[in-house]
Amino acid sequence: MAADMRENSAEITKIQDVDNSNNKQFPTWKCVTDYFSYITPAIKPLSANVSVIEGEKYLWVYDVGSNENIPEMLAEISKQKGKKIKIILSHFHPDHIANVQHIKWESLYQGKNTYKYTHIGEIVESDINVDETDIKLRIFQMPSSHAKGSLALLVNNKTVYNAGILKQQIDILKKMAAPYVLLSHREPFVQKKQAVISWLEKIYAMREKNEPWIDAGMGE
Repeated sequence: MAADMRENSAEITKIQDVDNSNNKQFPTWKCVTDYFSYITPAIKPLSANVSVIEGEKYLWVYDVGSNENIPEMLAEISKQKGKKIKIILSHFHPDHIANVQHIKWESLYQGKNTYKYTHIGEIVESDINVDETDIKLRIFQMPSSHAKGSLALLVNNKTVYNAGILKQQIDILKKMAAPYVLLSHREPFVQKKQAVISWLEKIYAMREKNEPWIDAGMGE
């Protein structure tokens, strides 16, 4: 089982919004390592990336999107692998959680703000660590300006999902050993952590003194 992300998948010159206009209604599978794959985002309806980490006993699914094809795609891989699904929801926006009611899952983890919308599953209030034979996971709270009460997922100290732009996030990313970050609604999905930090710091530097918000412009 591979321990590192493929280097070529993380080489970037500019982080940009995803544009899959030729594939709006039909998200597809993309493989990153032999234990990590994801379903591509869609635009109509807006649907986030769906990450799948294959453990020894379970398929750990990070976000479930809103595209109507995703539940069937997840059901099929669950059947093929003979493994039940455990879900982690990053935050409460519909493009990340809408399909949860259409998916058969064993466990569901989320922040308390997300629970206000789902009314099912478990609220994560402290770190959850999962230690399987081939993968180690850590589910934890991540400060975010994008959505209050976000959860991040650390996989084998290699991959962490980031959902917003805040100074606190930059500081957290700098302290993490993970060399890669997954950015929902962005391409490439897999990014080198240092490139993301540089991108976030560039945006953070655009802030006006004493202003709580940042006008990053449409070109970023």
